[in-house]
Amino acid sequence: MKHRRVLSILALMVVFTTGLSSESTPQQQALQDTSVRYYGIEMNGVLCGYSETSPSYGRVDGRDALIVNQKIHLKVSALGSEVNSEITMTFHADPATGQFFRAAMGVKQGPTEVASHITVEGDTARVTSWLYPGVQATFLPPGTVLETTLNSPHLVRDFVGTELTERVYRVLDIQDGKVHEKRYVRFGTESVKAAGRKYEACVLDEVDMTNGVKARIWMDPRTGETIRAEVANGSRVIYLATSSVVKDIRMASIDGNIFARTNVAIPSFKEISYLKVRAKIEPMGLWVTEEGLNVPGQRFQGTVNENLIEGVFEVSHRHYMGEGAPALRRTFSGDPSLRPYLEPGRLVQSSDPVLVKKAQDLTAGSSDSWDAACRLSRWVSENINYAIPGGATPRRTYDTRAGECGAHSLLLASFCRSVGIPARVVWGCMYVPNQGGAFGQHGWTEVYMGEAGWIPVDATVGEIDYVDCGHIRLGELEASSIGLNAKSMVIVDYRAGSTSMAGGTEVDPGRFAEYHGSYELPEAKLVLSVTTKGGQLTVDIPGKVVFALREPDEAGKWISTISDRLYCTFDREKEGAVSGLRIHELIMLPRSAGPDSVPEGVPAKFVPYLGSYTFPMRNVNFKVHYRDSSLAFDDPQAGRTTRLRLPDEQGGWPDESGRLMLYFKRDEQGKVSAMTMDAQSRFTRKGR
Repeated sequence: MKHRRVLSILALMVVFTTGLSSESTPQQQALQDTSVRYYGIEMNGVLCGYSETSPSYGRVDGRDALIVNQKIHLKVSALGSEVNSEITMTFHADPATGQFFRAAMGVKQGPTEVASHITVEGDTARVTSWLYPGVQATFLPPGTVLETTLNSPHLVRDFVGTELTERVYRVLDIQDGKVHEKRYVRFGTESVKAAGRKYEACVLDEVDMTNGVKARIWMDPRTGETIRAEVANGSRVIYLATSSVVKDIRMASIDGNIFARTNVAIPSFKEISYLKVRAKIEPMGLWVTEEGLNVPGQRFQGTVNENLIEGVFEVSHRHYMGEGAPALRRTFSGDPSLRPYLEPGRLVQSSDPVLVKKAQDLTAGSSDSWDAACRLSRWVSENINYAIPGGATPRRTYDTRAGECGAHSLLLASFCRSVGIPARVVWGCMYVPNQGGAFGQHGWTEVYMGEAGWIPVDATVGEIDYVDCGHIRLGELEASSIGLNAKSMVIVDYRAGSTSMAGGTEVDPGRFAEYHGSYELPEAKLVLSVTTKGGQLTVDIPGKVVFALREPDEAGKWISTISDRLYCTFDREKEGAVSGLRIHELIMLPRSAGPDSVPEGVPAKFVPYLGSYTFPMRNVNFKVHYRDSSLAFDDPQAGRTTRLRLPDEQGGWPDESGRLMLYFKRDEQGKVSAMTMDAQSRFTRKGR
């Protein structure tokens, strides 16, 4: 998500798999049944995925084993980008107890692949994961449940035919390798139909008291298999199905899970200096407390009940200017509370030699820790493209130069820790102008500045030395799977520049009157309006986004307050009247490879530009080659080759239509490292 921490598909699927998790025992009929099980996966009422589970028996490392293989396929989109996912899980379990002694999980989203492995030895689980450096040892308290995804005999034992109504279990989570506490409460019994059969199901409410994930589960009381599971009040559903589900899935959008619309449009959201919001949020990914919601710059009044937040947030951060900042590479090891924020940790790769070297180079000559942190924040902001899915790890984000908000924030935290600056990633939501005003799930970074405490910065949205007061902090990033799950967000009051809830003072709105009006993009049947709000020219694309424009620079570019990579220009008739609007989006495509070979006859001046350039947001490659005395590129999305004219005085290579301009970027060694695409949408002013 732009300006927010986007909800990953992995997060959604971990919610699903925990809802279906189970322990197996050889006494149950389901354990003896080695037929394939299919489950349908719905998001917001759309069948967008399926799960296929195949149990079998075999020998593993010289011992008998129940082998459970599960494959999960998902087709979803976020902000117009496909984020198709494939998740595989394998369990090797003891047939006598049903407890696994080995588990593996792999996730593939586009070009990103990550994996984790768990081996159980006595009372210790040894975890190798992309989440952590090295091998992590997790102690398993007596009675820890080591779940597979086949069935739930422990729930049958405790809740079927007994008087028990509630129980808490310790469960080893296979994704993060930690022991979670899960509470189950018997809700009752209910008739439910699935896969052509009718079941009298035992209905249980499950709460993970470590990460806040809640689910309602319909369980077959005879076998312990899950028939149906609903997460986040039914917005995500898994149900027992037949093999036909495989061919019935279609694409589902998760934008509704990312954004929570609100009642006010604030075009200059980066200038929000005060915000008061009445909120109802039930997040997944951490267990919230009232104390944790009250931090410097943020006050919460209300209640937190079973991870349901209801109350009013008031946010007003002071802008830290570096006063009293500690010296760079000051030793904080004497403070035990800071030690975890100086060492490599969950998804923070501060010991990676490439990242360490880059951070040292960027901070060389810094006057203090604040100067160094700002340099690192600026580099991340200017060099990491926004892309979904994210970079998975800070090193991959650095290598691909792309990722969502979590990727930006984790890379910055890794950089900071590697040069001795305590840093951590926090998450919650922030106000964005999307959908006419909304709060979007988001993550950002906090750096420790001695007596000044923890200072928030947001490299994703270009707030390299501050965060605007539209950020609502829920807590530290503790889990790789998070979900905002905002039910209601109502702005009670705000201040942003010269505007406020009571209405701001317009600064000579008449001077922009010549630009006011409606502008149409005929091929997309889209009409937007341009007006003045709060003294700034504002573009309103109905139902999508409202953004303000800074005053034009010498080149006539009206740069948006959303991002320096989005700007507008206006066309004029010969008589000088405004006749059209062009919205420009600058998209950086890192060079992924040079040419396999240089064809004979290619002039030397064109050779440095040849090769493949990756468009991270679309997960496609544009190939630049020589054609007809100039450069051309293959556009895999349009399925055509576009020829470029020779560059202009500013180094821009226009395409033949004039709607696209390409600029090539060189690295410190003078080699072409990226291509910036200036894509234009041309709107015609209506009524002229």
